[in-house]
Amino acid sequence: MKTLKRLLGYFRPYIWHLVIGIIFSFIQAICTIYPAWIMRSVVNDVLVNRNLQMLHYIAWSLIAVMGVKGIANFIQTYLMTRTSQDILRKMRSSCFEHLIKLSLTYFEKNRTGQIMSRITSDVLVLQNLLSSSTGLVGDVIAFIAFCSYIFYLHWKLAVISIIIIPFIGALINKFSRKMKKIGTRMQSRIGDLATVLQETVTGVKVVKSFTLEKFVKARFEKANGDNFQETMKGNRINAATSPIIEFINTVGLSIIFWYGGFEVIQGKLDAGQLISFMTALVGLFTPIKNLSKLSNVISQSVGAAERVFEILDAPIEIQERPAAITMKECRGRVEFDKVSFSYTPQKPVLNNVSLIVEPGEVVALVGPSGAGKTTFVNLLPRFFDIQEGSIRVDGCDVRDLTLNSLRHHIGLVPQEVLLFSGTIADNIRLGRLDASDSEVEAAAQLANAHSFILAQPQGYKTELGERGVNLSGGQGQRLALARAFLKDPRILILDEATSALDSETENLIKESLARLMRDRTTFIIAHRLSTVVNAHKIVVLQSGIIVEWGTHPNLLEKRGVYAHLYNSQYSSQIPNQVVQSL
Repeated sequence: MKTLKRLLGYFRPYIWHLVIGIIFSFIQAICTIYPAWIMRSVVNDVLVNRNLQMLHYIAWSLIAVMGVKGIANFIQTYLMTRTSQDILRKMRSSCFEHLIKLSLTYFEKNRTGQIMSRITSDVLVLQNLLSSSTGLVGDVIAFIAFCSYIFYLHWKLAVISIIIIPFIGALINKFSRKMKKIGTRMQSRIGDLATVLQETVTGVKVVKSFTLEKFVKARFEKANGDNFQETMKGNRINAATSPIIEFINTVGLSIIFWYGGFEVIQGKLDAGQLISFMTALVGLFTPIKNLSKLSNVISQSVGAAERVFEILDAPIEIQERPAAITMKECRGRVEFDKVSFSYTPQKPVLNNVSLIVEPGEVVALVGPSGAGKTTFVNLLPRFFDIQEGSIRVDGCDVRDLTLNSLRHHIGLVPQEVLLFSGTIADNIRLGRLDASDSEVEAAAQLANAHSFILAQPQGYKTELGERGVNLSGGQGQRLALARAFLKDPRILILDEATSALDSETENLIKESLARLMRDRTTFIIAHRLSTVVNAHKIVVLQSGIIVEWGTHPNLLEKRGVYAHLYNSQYSSQIPNQVVQSL
């Protein structure tokens, strides 16, 4: 009930739309009951008394009333449909806006397919509810109108008719409880299906290279089968609801017709009244049937709404302080002061880390996998918030700065480049959305990307495939560098990504990186130590602690962790060089 109440709260800004819709629903309901009301005259005046004038009147009045009903139905349906679609649009926008404000922790804890399913499939289920609700008001008014009319005609027959309604209500309630549970499971199964599909499409190269086609097909078939089973459970209940209710209605209708016919034979009721009553009763079953279907839709939608609201209710962990400062200029001095951080309690990733980086210095972060290198650089732009200590940029705690101004001065070039759908120019322009075409081209030249871009079918206007699949890895990385050149940040974060490239492409990227790092404070996550020997500071992380730092020659002289890592890596390169020369 709480979820449904919250869902209906979205109608509050559209109160006048609802009022107008109710007015036209009332007109439509009155027009709907008119044929039942006029049936008394059809039988008594036209069929029994053979009144030709009344026949003309009834025929023309039916045409006029049905015309008014059609107009009222159009206005009411259009108005309510527009309202419901606007609500869905705002709900999707709210979900997306809230989603992009969530910290990386949320995305690491929730599968991509499930998130996508909640914003797409679950919202579509809510569309069914809101679309069905367009006729809700009309059905309620029609129900009240028909009930009032049958009591007006013959209260005894009306009481008998109303007795069957509690049975229908009990059935609807029973089906609704089942549908709510099944509806929630159905949406979860759709999310599982979307996850398998998304993982397979994203990792299609891995699937093909390891010949995992049968494996992923089996995963997909299982998820697809589970979704099918849950959907069929829901369909069985939906399919059973209407015929069961219709059978009860028919039994009740037969009893009422028998009693009404007996009253006519006894002279207590005329034939016109009975036919009019039966016509109204048949008309009454229509809104009851519609409302029973709506009950199942509501049950499914409540489950979907709960999943959508889980996104909207997810806490925004990274928030600006009320008096956050806008950093207009940045020199690039960075200070980590006794910083501790953990993703989960009692499992620290960084422990009491301190480091000072002067403007323009290049700092290389090295260490074994899981040492905390990526976490270290992710804390600087506040992708996560530290638990202890402080991180300062030009003397200001990053938590005292607005997120936009902080991140405006930080550029990130990840190891795995993400290219969006759109043109090559569009992807470079993500570095600065208001950049001109000449500025985009200049950034591409600095990144050594201009020549290969011109070789594309439409140059800078060439449309990229999903995730840039029609570009090589080196070309994609040069576009990422062009994006960073265009942004022109004072602080740069590089996830060194030249290890998997051919020597010619690697040299082009190294040349671009040298230009990009010039006069910028740069943090490099080093995978190959040979690429960072010229760094101003090499920081060695191990188990979340800085075990040593210094220049390349100094660290080799210490014969510590860095020297061991460097010698191990250097010695392993000798056989590789021999293989490459063969």
